[in-house]
Amino acid sequence: MVDRRIRKTRDALAEAVLALAAERDFASVTVADITRRAGIGYATFFRHYPGKDELLADVADLLIDELLGLMLPAFLADDTAGASLALCRFVDARRPICRALLAGGAEGRIRGEMIRRASARALALDLPQPTGLPATLIIAHAVSSITAMLGWWLEQGETMPAEVMAAVLDRLALAPIRSGG
Repeated sequence: MVDRRIRKTRDALAEAVLALAAERDFASVTVADITRRAGIGYATFFRHYPGKDELLADVADLLIDELLGLMLPAFLADDTAGASLALCRFVDARRPICRALLAGGAEGRIRGEMIRRASARALALDLPQPTGLPATLIIAHAVSSITAMLGWWLEQGETMPAEVMAAVLDRLALAPIRSGG
């Protein structure tokens, strides 16, 4: 069990890094920025994480697994519209963290990690595969497309309902993958 003080510090760091990543490019965020925002000492940060990348990875880890848990089976779903809607509702319900990770300055890192994890899982999936295209390429394209579209949607604010975005996601990404190209 994690000590309550450790959990409190890590939660403060997580909130700070997500807020900063939503405000500006993650590359420009410093450990000093994070600790100032979290209200903790600079040295304390390094008792918990070796650097800001490891903090972001820790924060993003669970969300990435949850997103991939919805996204990968959706590539095989007969009801791609329903799978798109489930994915968009998941993201909409977690809008602040998803915006920070998919539309903030950290989206490139998060997308790369999602592609890496999805590619590792691709071999277990029986994806429709157009002749000559490796499954890992299809996964990389699909994950990149979906995360880019979700990031775009999150940047628009709440002007587009999840149901509308789901129809777009289905039309441009999931239905074409399901049909094999």
